[in-house]
Amino acid sequence: MIQKILYLRNFASKVNGASYNLQEVGLGKALVRKGFDCDIVYYNDHKETHLEQVYRHEGCTLRIIWLHGFKFLSNSIYRDVLNHSFLAAYDWVISTEYNQIMTYLLSRKCPEKLVLYHGPYRDNTYALIRRLYDTLLLPKVTKSLRCTFVKSDLAKRYLEDKGFHNVVTLGVGLDRSKVEGKFNNDNNDNSGNDKSEGREKNPEVADELRRLGDRPVLLYVGVLEERRNIRFMLGVFKKILQKHPCCLLLMVGDGRKADTDRYWAYAHELGLTDSILHFPRVEQRHLWQIYGAADAMLFPTHYDIFGMVLLESMLFRVPIISSVNGGSVTLIEDGVSGVILSSFSEEEWVSRVSELLDNAELRQSMAEQAFLTVERMSWDRIAEEMLSHSRIQPMQPMHHPMQSGQERGTAT
Repeated sequence: MIQKILYLRNFASKVNGASYNLQEVGLGKALVRKGFDCDIVYYNDHKETHLEQVYRHEGCTLRIIWLHGFKFLSNSIYRDVLNHSFLAAYDWVISTEYNQIMTYLLSRKCPEKLVLYHGPYRDNTYALIRRLYDTLLLPKVTKSLRCTFVKSDLAKRYLEDKGFHNVVTLGVGLDRSKVEGKFNNDNNDNSGNDKSEGREKNPEVADELRRLGDRPVLLYVGVLEERRNIRFMLGVFKKILQKHPCCLLLMVGDGRKADTDRYWAYAHELGLTDSILHFPRVEQRHLWQIYGAADAMLFPTHYDIFGMVLLESMLFRVPIISSVNGGSVTLIEDGVSGVILSSFSEEEWVSRVSELLDNAELRQSMAEQAFLTVERMSWDRIAEEMLSHSRIQPMQPMHHPMQSGQERGTAT
């Protein structure tokens, strides 16, 4: 009999797998390849429950349960999950984030099955509610977990400061099947060969990218919001243009209209409008076109649990200049596989970016080291470590995990 794993994303927001590389699906596929059935619960803002089969491997299945939840602040409380008959069907339950109400409720319902996989590394919003949670509920949670895993060393220190013990840093993997396609690892060479053969191309994106020519290109991918420090990035880019007047900033992402209107007004004020190419949205399967056009990635975020765009940039050999955040400190060795800057000094950022733009050999070296990092940060490796620490093994014999290019997925 195949053992079953339940994996809950407890945030009360609906996800979009077409435009974002979903961590839960990546880990879920790896667990299926290890010999388990896996169900992922995602928040559904409709009353109806929708079941979607997304992947099969050697008799094991990954499904998404789109489940309506009661929304409280950023929490989603899934009453159906808390039913004994629902939980009884699973041998192991993964909950996300220590301070989500569902984590506490599950620690009361099924402590012997419960595993925490946590990402945040500092207190942000709802300070009073968090203090109440930490005072009244946290002591019970820390005593009622089978294992505690985190996505970064920053998150590990954060939980340890709150009283958690035996916290294990796993990092985050990348579901390469979502972005890679028939990606050729040598796509950045100068041989003149067409490395896009066999991959689906978005003709509208291709037409826009032709405008770039051979100009140096800086890339930003992500939400346009205050947390991501967009105005700072535009200020840095303004000063970079003084040294590299032909440079272009390629931006992929969107945000609230009030925010984006403010950013575009600031870009116009700085005289940047003609030096920015913006795509509000590009699907995962077409991202190879975007990364293939870039010379370096800018990621000046004030806070990010683990930016998937960092892993994507590393996969496509685009060197990264990043602030200190959960993903960067876990993935990047400063000066070797990318650049990490601890300050938001425009002069320092301009200096490090210019150093990369002026030195093709340095860009190539960092890109190659970054690609090796992605090779190590696989979901299969993370799933294996998670299972090992949890002392859970499949009940049926398994073959060795298949590589991403051999995966078989079925969407319904």
